[in-house]
Amino acid sequence: MPLRPPVWPTCAPARRLHTLPPVHRSACVTLLAVLLAAPAGCFYTTSINDAPRADIEILGLGPYYPKSSVMLSTFRSSDMEDGDDLTCTWSAYSCADDRCAARSVLQDPSTIGCGETYDVFLPEGDHRPILVNLTAEDRDGGTFSDQEILAVGNRAPTLDGPQANFPGAVDRVPVSVPIQVSVVVGDPDGDDVALSWSLVKPRGGGADVELRPVGDDELTQEFTPDLADVWVVEVTADDSFPGGRVTSDAMIPVEEDQPPCIAETLPAADPERRFVLERADGPRTFSVLHVDDALDPYPRTSDEPYVGDSAFAWQLASPDTGGQLVPVAGAAGAELAIDPSTYAPGDLIDLRVEVSDRVAREIPCDQAQPTCSLSGDSCLQRVTWGVEIR
Repeated sequence: MPLRPPVWPTCAPARRLHTLPPVHRSACVTLLAVLLAAPAGCFYTTSINDAPRADIEILGLGPYYPKSSVMLSTFRSSDMEDGDDLTCTWSAYSCADDRCAARSVLQDPSTIGCGETYDVFLPEGDHRPILVNLTAEDRDGGTFSDQEILAVGNRAPTLDGPQANFPGAVDRVPVSVPIQVSVVVGDPDGDDVALSWSLVKPRGGGADVELRPVGDDELTQEFTPDLADVWVVEVTADDSFPGGRVTSDAMIPVEEDQPPCIAETLPAADPERRFVLERADGPRTFSVLHVDDALDPYPRTSDEPYVGDSAFAWQLASPDTGGQLVPVAGAAGAELAIDPSTYAPGDLIDLRVEVSDRVAREIPCDQAQPTCSLSGDSCLQRVTWGVEIR
């Protein structure tokens, strides 16, 4: 009796045989042939699920640094059976080495749609590599995993300075004045930064002249130059990571102590005319109001130990001295009083003051000159008042 031709039951959802690998397809055909040889009836087969595919895509170019974030997404996210109905589970780990054999959790697993972006936040001051793990899953439980290791770079510290802090509004200081030098340090990655300081002395600079810290933050150092020349302070900031070392320096000019300058007197000393004193007016005080000097000013401008005082020497010429200038005994301050009642009407008097500082200098001018300047300019070390008694 001839066999009936096989009839495919309309209730059997056998699908996608053409998508299976050849070995699997052959096995399925054999199985179906056996089933079809049986008495007619309905049967069912379980569909074979296609695995999803979702590769990590890094959005934006590196390098990547601490205190920033890296945005990632999926590339070629697809599933022939489920279409775009995929979920992606992301996680991130801090690696102990470049191969990430040992790791610690940086960000706990987070499940989002595979079309959404995922941000990895790089911790402050941490340059370890970051392992990003992605697992894509379709609605039938099929999964696909991908991994990416992100190298975390380093940015060098920022170093503002060194900047010399001179006393007053000057751009240089004389020998023996302490100079403070400061820096401002930062690091864009939040790294700890170590500072190292170095003082480059000019030839002849004293062996005992060294930088000394001011305060506890290491941002300010001080030294006291003992030679007029250019001194150099060099500072290095290092965050201990590759490329994290930066050096800067400051050239600090130091000059010789300059002569003091008589800047203001009362009354004003004018070598071209005489100051008239009336006998009935009583004593009149002649004063030096201001001496300009970096180390020995008058009045004294600071309590700093390096600041000293100007010295004054007074001379007087009168009929009693035969018209010759002679030192006024006991007169060492910045003022001297003349009592016109002790002189006769018509007497001519010359009152002179000379100023000096800690450096011994010879005044080069002839005694007959009422004013004198060591530098030949308006910086006077000698002034003279001509006085007429009436």
